[in-house]
Amino acid sequence: MYQAFGGADGIRTLTDRFYDLMELEPQYQALRQMHGEDMTLIREKLYEFFSGWLGGPQLFVEKYGHPQLRSRHMPFAVNIQVRNEWIACFAQAMSELDIDKALAEPVLIQVFAMADWCRNQNEDGIEPPMPPMAVDPWVRAPELQQILSSYGVNSFFKEFAS
Repeated sequence: MYQAFGGADGIRTLTDRFYDLMELEPQYQALRQMHGEDMTLIREKLYEFFSGWLGGPQLFVEKYGHPQLRSRHMPFAVNIQVRNEWIACFAQAMSELDIDKALAEPVLIQVFAMADWCRNQNEDGIEPPMPPMAVDPWVRAPELQQILSSYGVNSFFKEFAS
């Protein structure tokens, strides 16, 4: 996967576009407000994480240890809205970079499961998150398609559109 995404340069481009969109697009305002004014370090951390997660050099693990995404996000109020903004922003970055859906969709569905696992706010009528490996993530593809569509990202999961 690492090479399919263009190696270090491709992953850097993707993670930079993600943070650029977060700063530019008003629809990602709640997500942006969670981050400090200077996002240099967090941009680097996301790049390092995806480098290893996609099968390249384990840059994040070498610097910080196991990602432990849920515990690392506990200091932040991650609710459904923030989760949805995160995955939509990431999908928009992939779409704008013309990443082929055959490559993007399997990554997006796994990242959606991880983003959901980072939720740490109880919300009325909403089930608590489940660990990413507890359920086949593809079961949630229709839900993900609806979320992305609500943010104007219509490049992926078209077969689940209603």
